[in-house]
This record gives sequence, structure tokens and C-alpha cells, in this order.
Amino acid sequence: MTSNKTWIVMCPKWQSESHVNNPHAWSLPQKDLKAIGKDYFEPLIECIVCNFKFSLQEGLKEAFRSDHPFISNILRFNSREHGSVDITVGQLKRINFSTLFDAPPEVYLTPYKKFVCAIPGYITNSGFSIFSCGRGDQDLGETRTVTWSAYGFRMYSAIPLWRKLLSSSIGHRLRRDFRSELVDLESAFEVFIGEFLGNRLKNKFREETVNWILKKSIEEQVKIGFTELEGKPLHEIEPEAYSKWQKNVKELRDFVVHRGQDVSEEQAKEARSAVFDLITKIDPSTIDHFQIQIERLRREHPNMTFGTAVIKGRKNI
Repeated sequence: MTSNKTWIVMCPKWQSESHVNNPHAWSLPQKDLKAIGKDYFEPLIECIVCNFKFSLQEGLKEAFRSDHPFISNILRFNSREHGSVDITVGQLKRINFSTLFDAPPEVYLTPYKKFVCAIPGYITNSGFSIFSCGRGDQDLGETRTVTWSAYGFRMYSAIPLWRKLLSSSIGHRLRRDFRSELVDLESAFEVFIGEFLGNRLKNKFREETVNWILKKSIEEQVKIGFTELEGKPLHEIEPEAYSKWQKNVKELRDFVVHRGQDVSEEQAKEARSAVFDLITKIDPSTIDHFQIQIERLRREHPNMTFGTAVIKGRKNI
């Protein structure tokens, strides 16, 4: 793991009262990465709010199933860069990234303290421009502070196809197209199984035999393939995770593709959780593909926090 890679995790207890007006997701600092090492399924992470202990796999699964757009964008891509800059209202400001993205990233701007209307433009893989205006001529020429975040891919060609399909599913999620998301989720799982079994069965069988297995239905693939590799089918190795995948993903995907069935937001969340859970339990090393690259990784404190809030307004008397 390089020093500027980490994971975004979400406390499984984020819906509890203690998380209201407090963070429920954050990126792991260096000290947590060191403590975890490769123990992805051990409860080695302590929530920064409620002190609940959970594993990296649990925290990532909760983040992956979340519909929070900020968290979704982080997991959709593999690189994030952010900062703050002073701009002069009405004048163009150019921002250059520290490292090139593979393609123009998605950029978001947020005014800090004082109002300014600012939008990103001329976005390239090396940087972007900030266009701004105020509430009138009186704001022109004044200084305002804007925070910015850029989300994109670096080393895209090295990302496995199944992970690219999961990124695609998150794009559908952000557009609230849950039917397309469900199709991509199941496609990602089937591609993953093809790669996983193909790489391992080729050491036991001829190419023709491996191709024969991988041409069968996905249920037959994980039955025959895992029996040959582990001595028993996948539904016996991971019975609970397999059952949730079969019910919440495979069967629902078939209804979507063959009968045009709609998919609710809650069904999509359960499908995300099921696919992530089964993939990472079959091959724990897949968790590494959910790392994000950031420009500055702190040693002690999280780089990003998110939360829910209860806003109280004043009543006019």
C-alpha cells in the first residue's frame, strides 16, 4: 500500500442517536491503516463518535451501500483531490491538480463563509477554471474563499473489469436509476466469478474444461467451480452471503431483465450490500480495490467526515 492510499469507512451504527450532528463516515488515517494491516475482517476500527468497534470489511460495506452522494462519489472513483482557494469575484481562477487524472474528473465547489456564485469550467485532466459572480456590481473585485473537490480515476487501465462495473453501478445510483444499478451489480459479480474461477481452475484443468465450466449459468459456475477448488459449492462455504446474493441480486436482476420489474431504493441498497459482502468474502484481497488515493494522508486524524444533522429554525413571534 502506498502512503497516499486509504479507505473510506462508515460506522455500522451511524443511524444511532449519537451520530446526529456528528460524523458517520471518514477516511482512515495512517495510524488506523497500520493497526489493520491485512486483518480486514477483525474489529480493529473504533468509531470516532460512538466508539463502536467494527472491521474494515464492515465499514466499507456500510459505505458502499450508502446513498450519500459525497460518499458514493468517493467510492465511484479511485482518486480524490481537494483544497481551498481565494478568488476575486468576476475574475477567472485556474486550479492545477498535483497529479494528472486519466480523464477530466468531476469537480464540486463550495463557497466558504461569504456568498459567491462559483462554477467549475474548462475541466481537463490537469486542472480546471473557476468562474464566479456576486450578488451585484458591489461584489465585483472582492475576495472570496472557495473549497473544491475533484473526483476521478488514476491508472484506470489497472482496475479490474468487475470493479469498473461497480463504479458504473454507483453512477446509476447517483441518478436514482436503480434498475440499471441492479443490472450492473449482478454483471460485476458474474465478471468477478469468471476472473476468480478462471485464474484458479486453469491450474487444475485444460482450457477447454475451464471454458466449459464458465459457459454454464452463474449458479452452476459457483457450484462446480468451488467444489473443484474447495471441496464444496459456494452456497455451503458462504451460506448466508450466498442466500442474500441469490435473493436480493440474482433473482431480482432476472425479473428486471426478463420482465421489466422496477427496483426500489431499499432493494438497491440490499443488492449493493449482498454483492460487496459475497465478493469480499470469496476473495478478501478485493478490498484493496476499494482504496482511494488522496494527496495528503494524515497520520492521526481522518481526512474527511460526513454526518447527518437536525436543523432547528427560529419561530417568528
